[in-house]
Amino acid sequence: MSDSGLGRILIVDDEQTVRDVLAEFFTEQGYEVATADSGADALRGLPETRPDLVLLDVRMPGIDGVETLRRLRTIAPGVSVIMVTANEDVALARTTLKLGALDYVAKPFDFAYLERSVVAGLAHAGAPSRSAPTAAEAWHTLVHAAFRAARAMTDAARASTGVRLEDAALRAAREAAVAQRGAAAAALAEVELLLTVASELRDVPSAELSVVHGALAAARATLSAA
Repeated sequence: MSDSGLGRILIVDDEQTVRDVLAEFFTEQGYEVATADSGADALRGLPETRPDLVLLDVRMPGIDGVETLRRLRTIAPGVSVIMVTANEDVALARTTLKLGALDYVAKPFDFAYLERSVVAGLAHAGAPSRSAPTAAEAWHTLVHAAFRAARAMTDAARASTGVRLEDAALRAAREAAVAQRGAAAAALAEVELLLTVASELRDVPSAELSVVHGALAAARATLSAA
């Protein structure tokens, strides 16, 4: 996982408008962004771009998204991949999940869902591998834990509490990435409040709550150390 910002995203799409819109959105959120206009260009540039996550269009001339995904899984198995599709290609996009894609998003974009999917993918790609995690790893661990806890909820609980928990954890990580300690601390307080509510309502399994509480403490410690 990238040690700076929230992670590196590679956007692969043959439409320049789509590349520009996605690049602008994720750059403004604090991510490092690279783009490629074809599957061949993306694969050729992997050693230089070193992405944590790839947003990959399904339909492209030449090497299409499905074949690009197959090759990515072989040469860069640790990179998370989210497929981008038009509405008529949703069935095809679903088949890519069997090839190793983590998710798919349809155009026109629901940017709130898109970013939650990207954050989950980056957390999946950046699972800590060292005994003493860096600050970036601590924040990614918090986001990952919050998303896992939300996805363990019932549909009703996730709609009322889980989505807010995801958003608060994401906001905390984003603010910390740009050194806004006060805003990050406020978002952490919201995470803690939502965890308390979820615990009282028994919306989240105790094991998941414990993991999020541990990640919350680690993230808060990075603010104190900054």
